[in-house]
Amino acid sequence: MLGYPIKRICTQLLGDMHVRDWYAAEDDGRYLPDTCRPYCTRCGASIGSEAVTKKGCAFCLNHPIHWQRIIRVGAYEPPLSHWVLNLKFHHGWRWGQMLGELLSPHIAKLDMDVDRTVLCPVPMHWYRRWERGYNQAQLIADQVSRQVHLPVMPLLKRNRYTPAQTRVVPSQRTVNVSQSVTHRNMDLTGWTVILIDDVKTSGATMNNCCRQLKKMGCRNIIAAVLAVADPKHDDFMSIDTLTETRPK
Repeated sequence: MLGYPIKRICTQLLGDMHVRDWYAAEDDGRYLPDTCRPYCTRCGASIGSEAVTKKGCAFCLNHPIHWQRIIRVGAYEPPLSHWVLNLKFHHGWRWGQMLGELLSPHIAKLDMDVDRTVLCPVPMHWYRRWERGYNQAQLIADQVSRQVHLPVMPLLKRNRYTPAQTRVVPSQRTVNVSQSVTHRNMDLTGWTVILIDDVKTSGATMNNCCRQLKKMGCRNIIAAVLAVADPKHDDFMSIDTLTETRPK
């Protein structure tokens, strides 16, 4: 049961930015968003539960996805989108802690074997990490680890510097990250990996990471992100196609 509304982020961090009310749960004090929009657990797109089949939703039925499911805090829109940008470019350590706290309850609800589950941040090339000073996915993963008591393991590494995905047209994003990630020499057979990143856009980066994790023997991969950039409606399949693929 939700208690009193509070401003989760202090004014000194947000400045004049619009802040939505966030609520503290009365039983344990965890912070939850004031609204919860349904989304597809295959691709993360905001969509009603009636429009989702076991194979996905109208946005992702024809798209290859290499993780088993995705969890998110919300859609990539204000105020969450502003917070993610602050995480990337302003006082990342403080924002990583706060946003990691928001993602943690969603991960804690997963049905998993905690003794064979690890957190893996999406890797960042060493040069971009030097430019920024940190990997924001690592900051999120570290805070989630403190909250849910799962280890963080750097299972992947970037071996090629690539332009940021936001600067690449959607049709070229898969090519942009192709062969930019390699895996470490470990056997993940029987393990669950929770792959953590800040934002999922086209999914090309996370798909690339998942392919490498599968080469290590992992067959249960869960993508966990702060926000999902909802696809445009020109990617939407017709309702007739969706109905045809719905299990009877």
